[in-house]
Amino acid sequence: MWYLCGLGSNIEPEKNVALALAELLNRFGTLWLSPVLRTQPSGIETPNLFLNTLVAFTSELDPDQLKSQLNRLEESLGRDRSDPLSAEKDRPMDVDILACSADGRFADQTFSEPYFRALFEGDSDLSARVTIDLHGHSLGKAPATIHRNLGAGDEIIVDQGQQLNHHAVESTFPGQQGL
Repeated sequence: MWYLCGLGSNIEPEKNVALALAELLNRFGTLWLSPVLRTQPSGIETPNLFLNTLVAFTSELDPDQLKSQLNRLEESLGRDRSDPLSAEKDRPMDVDILACSADGRFADQTFSEPYFRALFEGDSDLSARVTIDLHGHSLGKAPATIHRNLGAGDEIIVDQGQQLNHHAVESTFPGQQGL
């Protein structure tokens, strides 16, 4: 199953987004990453800006199993999911499953969050894009495919370009087509 997830952080966001991506990479092997945007908080009162990004990957887990793993990832980075007001507070990491697809196509998706819609449609403000470091690679300014090469000593390989989704089916993010 293909999953499209939204990541957001406003507590040490550069560090926590990189840590979340590293963990997702360890679990799922290949990630398709949108640019990373600095955004204004939405739905919470805080002066802390967020970093948001979209990530697509495949998993054998069903959506409920995946959500449990994503919740554990959030908790490992310091989010207190037992707090009934956690959705209204600053957070080191928030990972939401936005869509699932059997064939990796998400072209019909709509998002209420304007930053996810902009990332999905390839319409993000270039000045809002942020670079993060993942194992010595600078990511976030352009879409990227990230995968682990276990045969090369667990090396991280990053392919950056305009097309977010480099797999054989239709591009996951319609605005990110063509190199």
